[in-house]
Amino acid sequence: MHALQVAVVRMNGAPPHLLQSVSVADRQAVIEHVRLILLQGGLFACSPQNPSLAVDLQVLDFVSRLFVNLPPNNTAFCNTLESFLSSRRYKLATKDTLRVRFGNALQWYITLQHATNDAMEQLLKTARTIVREEEPEAEQPPSPPTPTPSRPSTPPLPATPTGRPVPPAPSRPKRRRRAADAADASEEEEEEEEEEEPPSNPFPEPPTHTRPTDYLIGRCPACFGGLVHDPMQLVDVQVCVDACFTQKRRRRGARDPPRTHPNSVFVQEATADQMGVHVDKEEDDKYEGASLKVPRSILNECESSFKAADDKREKASTKFFDDTGIMGILCGHDRVLWLVNMRTAGEKQYYVLVLLETLFQHLPANIRVGVLYDIACQLHCSCVKYKFLDRYLDRILFAVSVFHVFGHRWPCQLIYHPLKCCGFGFTNGEGCERFWHSISKLISYLRVARYHHRLFTIDLQIEHADKASLGRLASWLLRRTVHCEGKLRDALSDLAASGVAEAVLRAQWADQIAVQTKPIPGRSKTQGQAAVEQVLEVRQRAQQLFERVASLEEALADEFCTPEVSLYARMNLDDARTAWKQVKDKAVRLEQQLGIDDTTQLNKLKHSKYYALQMNGRALRDRKFELDPIERSFRRTRSENQHNEHAGAAIKRQEPNIARLVKEYNKICDQIEALIKAKKAPARAVAPVPVPAKGIYQLDDLGLDGDEEGAPPLWLQNDKVRLGIRALLQKDRCHEEAPRLLRERGHLQIWFATEWRAVMRP
Repeated sequence: MHALQVAVVRMNGAPPHLLQSVSVADRQAVIEHVRLILLQGGLFACSPQNPSLAVDLQVLDFVSRLFVNLPPNNTAFCNTLESFLSSRRYKLATKDTLRVRFGNALQWYITLQHATNDAMEQLLKTARTIVREEEPEAEQPPSPPTPTPSRPSTPPLPATPTGRPVPPAPSRPKRRRRAADAADASEEEEEEEEEEEPPSNPFPEPPTHTRPTDYLIGRCPACFGGLVHDPMQLVDVQVCVDACFTQKRRRRGARDPPRTHPNSVFVQEATADQMGVHVDKEEDDKYEGASLKVPRSILNECESSFKAADDKREKASTKFFDDTGIMGILCGHDRVLWLVNMRTAGEKQYYVLVLLETLFQHLPANIRVGVLYDIACQLHCSCVKYKFLDRYLDRILFAVSVFHVFGHRWPCQLIYHPLKCCGFGFTNGEGCERFWHSISKLISYLRVARYHHRLFTIDLQIEHADKASLGRLASWLLRRTVHCEGKLRDALSDLAASGVAEAVLRAQWADQIAVQTKPIPGRSKTQGQAAVEQVLEVRQRAQQLFERVASLEEALADEFCTPEVSLYARMNLDDARTAWKQVKDKAVRLEQQLGIDDTTQLNKLKHSKYYALQMNGRALRDRKFELDPIERSFRRTRSENQHNEHAGAAIKRQEPNIARLVKEYNKICDQIEALIKAKKAPARAVAPVPVPAKGIYQLDDLGLDGDEEGAPPLWLQNDKVRLGIRALLQKDRCHEEAPRLLRERGHLQIWFATEWRAVMRP
């Protein structure tokens, strides 16, 4: 005869008791009988073969919900439960602890819950397919046309470089390897090496889609529920990418048994590893791609100032941690699309690439994507340089997330700031940061978790966040619409206050971008000599063009000139005069920089220390533009608290550079003044005024001993124009944000209608 005793704890406050089973000859029959009794009583056994503990289903449901709002701590909960039972004079008299048995019951309860939900989802998926097939042809999204490398039409703000087409990268030469000893290398080996093709992308060509996949629609109905390409917009959907190195996992030997969430958002580890191999081989090629809008020197400075841009910098030791962090791609509503588990010490670029590749595999071929990333300038450079994401590059707009953009150089901000470039509206790209904060409670728990359990726990948190977010999407759209309308009113008010026509403001903004994205001149001891030599060369060129104009005029005035010569002179005289005038004007500008126009004195002063200092001071002064975003952040710290916490951090990071620039500039000013006093400078030369360190943020660049173009441009000297440009940019962002919010509202309505018909279908 066999008997089983099962400890039962209920949710309704009934005292704990023992469930005594009937005695039968077959033990298996006893177990099956006990399981049936437990389920009929609303209880869930801790084990299918040895059910020594049964937990009320309501308790398991409560704990499963509790552990997605608090750090999941089964030990603390069970200790509390045992203490509570002990205070009620009930002591569990089993050799196994409550923690292990309760943990087993909770694990399998969650597993069965997910299996049930997955089965229901499969039924709904079938119903959705039938509903979509029954839709009229007019309601079906149009089939995507054959993708072309062209960008959409010129954006409303024509000077915004990111709104323009990304120049196609030139074809790459085949890889060659230099043999250690050419004499020993056979001809056959050389031919094989020359014929070696670049490694292929581990991702296949994207399948043909007429709409986003069901996976994407389920991830965010507002973004993908009815997404089709809108030719009036630069981007159809926006995503942000970021990495988090606080979600580490300690090295703990072998991995635990696989346990995968049915709706897991993690990219497979093998796929990420294959992309890493592909990227490493491509970067070894040292390919130099087409130039970008941002000068190479600025990109190098951005790379050196950001830890994320240095994939060789160690952020988490692989000696102590198996998993060093996670990287995610989220939509504009802070809903996770995919995550990838990171196992490297640094923020490798291939993690970003594998996330973007995965996204495009689920989208129609005509959908354009705006990508916000804290080092988007470096990612864009790599994509152009090494042809990463080459088949999608004409469909991507890059921008830097707002809270990271202050760490970038000013020319980089002009190109990649989401509030300055077209297409992004008021999206700030900080959804990843908010997501990292929401799961920060898991840091200590996941630090000691096993591999598969860690990923499963993160998936549970995302599932819980998605359910909560889905009910708030409508209120989110309403809140953003009100915000956009307020911004538009402010922009129109500022535009009216500026009193400057929009056409003038757009032209001034275009000129500002063109001027401030030029490479900043470097400093050198031979700057003076180079400047003088440049003036002499331009003068010589102007003299040659003047002589050409004179000879053409003489040919036209000569009555005895042949018809052929006369015709040639008549056809080329206007072009010659135009070229001569341009070169002559350039010579005048260069002479104004030096403050001297006599050729003899120019030759004498070719090696003058004064001109070397003057040109170095000009180069140093040009870097003042990089402080402009910090200046504006400094001035508005009282009105935008959260935004300016990051601006303050940017100021703090730049303080050493600012102090160094001011010190070096003032030193050059003192040296120029000493040369003037020693009469080693041109007559009537005036030393530039030193910069007060405390007033650096109130300074404008109004030239050094004269400006190249004469009067300073309006975008620099006129406060009304500067106010108008900022208002114009804000107005353009409003005109991008409002249509996007309307489209997302329509996406939600389409998704809800489809879901309703699928649920109500008989």
